[in-house]
Amino acid sequence: MVYRSIQYLLALLAILCVHAHSIAMERSVSVEDFGAKPNDNIDDSKALANAAAYCRENPNTVLVFSPGNYILKNELGIKTEKAAMRGDLGQNPESIIFKPNYPYGKGMDFSGSKSVSIEGNGAVLQCYGWFEPISIMNCENFSLKNITIDYPHKPFSWGKVIEVTDSYFEVKFSNDRVIDNQMVLGRMTFWDLQEDLLTRDVIYFPNREILGNNRVRFHHKIRKENLGQVANVLHCFHFRPAILISGSKQTSIQDVTIHAQPGMGIVGFDSHDILINRLNVRPAPGYYQSTNTDATHFACCSGLLRFDGCYFEAQGDDATNVHGYYHTVIALDETTFVTKLEAPTFTHSQEIDLPRVGDKLELVHRETLQVIDTLIVEEAISDKATLQNKIRVHKKLNIEPQNYYVMNVSKLPQLEFVNSTINSHLARAILVKTRDVLIENNRINGSSNTAIHIGAEAWWSEGTHSQNVTVRNNIITNCGFQSTQGGASGIAVIIDAKNTSNTYLHKNIKIENNTIVGSNNICGIFIGNTIGVQLINNIIQKCKQDILIKSSSEVKILSK
Repeated sequence: MVYRSIQYLLALLAILCVHAHSIAMERSVSVEDFGAKPNDNIDDSKALANAAAYCRENPNTVLVFSPGNYILKNELGIKTEKAAMRGDLGQNPESIIFKPNYPYGKGMDFSGSKSVSIEGNGAVLQCYGWFEPISIMNCENFSLKNITIDYPHKPFSWGKVIEVTDSYFEVKFSNDRVIDNQMVLGRMTFWDLQEDLLTRDVIYFPNREILGNNRVRFHHKIRKENLGQVANVLHCFHFRPAILISGSKQTSIQDVTIHAQPGMGIVGFDSHDILINRLNVRPAPGYYQSTNTDATHFACCSGLLRFDGCYFEAQGDDATNVHGYYHTVIALDETTFVTKLEAPTFTHSQEIDLPRVGDKLELVHRETLQVIDTLIVEEAISDKATLQNKIRVHKKLNIEPQNYYVMNVSKLPQLEFVNSTINSHLARAILVKTRDVLIENNRINGSSNTAIHIGAEAWWSEGTHSQNVTVRNNIITNCGFQSTQGGASGIAVIIDAKNTSNTYLHKNIKIENNTIVGSNNICGIFIGNTIGVQLINNIIQKCKQDILIKSSSEVKILSK
C-alpha cells in the first residue's frame, strides 16, 4: 500500500512540477477568441479546431471555455454515420469501420501539445457524426477539465415495450429517430424503470417488422416483466472513442462527463501516467444508455493509471479494461521474431503495438499462458502493410514458434481504482490484466457479469496474469446475473486459455473486507490459477457457496 501511494504521489508530482515550471510562461486564451460562441446554435467546429491548433503550436497554453453548449460537427463523421445507418456498411459496421487506416474524423485535435490545460467550465460539446471528439496524441503534461461530450443524435435508439407475447414483442420508439428496414440494429437491452437497472434480457441483431407510427415488432422471446420498460438498441459497436489518449505522458482528466459515444468513452494506448478524477460516464437525462461499448479501455500503458471518485452507468461493456497484448509468434530466426497481434479487433486505438528497445518481453506458451522465458528487445520494426512486427532480442532461442506468444511487460501500468461507483451495465465492471493493483472503496451494482475480473484472456489476446493485487473495502451487489467468470458474482481470479488445469500464474492476491450480495450465483469469489492468496473477512450473501478454489496453492482464508 505504501508503494502504491508513493507511485500516485510521484505521478501527481510529475504533472505539478511541469505546471510549476511553465506557470510563469503560460498564456490563457478563450475559444471565443477563435470564433466559438456558446448557446447560439451555430457550428463551432472550425473555431474549436483552430483553438486546438493554437494549443499544438503554443506550449504552456490554457484554453478556456465559457459555460454553455458548443456544436461540434465533423463532415467525415457525418458521412460515416449516414452510410452506416442506411445499411451501406452491412449489419455490423464495426467489421468495416473499426480497422487500422480506416479514415475517421477528429473534432479537437491536440496532437503534440505540451503543457496545455483545457478549462471547460461546464461546457458541453454537442457532437454530430461518428468521430473522435477529443484527440490527445503524443502530448506531454496535458490536462482536460470540466467538459461534457454528448450527441443530439444518439448512436442508439430507444422506446417503450408495449406488448409481449410468447413469440414476439413490440416497441413504440421515441420521436428521436424513425426506425426503418435498412437501419442497423445491433444489440438490444432493456432497462427496468421501477428498479432503475438493466434487466437480464439481451438480443443481438433483432429481427424486425415495421408496423408504422414508429412501432416495431421483434420476433424474439423476452420475459413478460419487460412490458412497459425501456428498450435500447445500438446502431454500432466499436468505433472511435470520445477521448483518445495515445503516446502521451502525464495526462490528467478531471470532472469530465461522457453521455454517449459510437464506441468507447476513453481509450488509452501506449501512454505513461494517467490520472482520472471524477470522470462520469452516464446517460444524458431522459436516456438509459451511455457509451455503446466500454466506458474506458487502457492498453500497453505504463507508469500509474489511477481512477478516483468516478461514476459509470449503462455503458455497453466494461467500466474499464486494463491490459497488454499477447502477440502471436509467426516465425523465428535465431534471435529475431516476426509477430502479429491476432486480437479480434486489433488494438483498441487501431495503432500498432510496437515494443521499444530495452523493453522486457515474456515468452508465453499459447495453450497454458505459462511464461517460458524473458527476453530483452534490441531492435523492433513494424510493417504497416502486414501489421506485423520484426523484433530482435538479446539471445538465441530454439523453440517451435507456432506454440508461443510474446507479451511486453514493460507496457503494463500500475492500476489504482478507488472511491468510485459502477452501476448497471453489460459485462464486467473492472477487468484487470496488469500488475501492482489496488481496487478499494468502490460500490459496484448491477454488472451483468462478474464485477471484478482479474485474469488473462487468450481468445482476446489480452494479458497478462496479475501479481501484487489488493481488492478491499468494496461493496458489490446484484452482479453476474447474465454470465460469470468461474461462477463468481463478485470477484474472479482466473485464466482463460486452452489448458489451465495445472497452471499457477497469478501471484500475491489479497481480497479483504469486501461485501458481496450475489444473484444466486455459484460463488461470491472464485480463485483459480493462483499461488499466494489471502482472503480476509469478506462477507458473502445470496451465493450457493462463498468461495470456490481451483488449481491454486498457498490460499489462506481468515476472519478477523
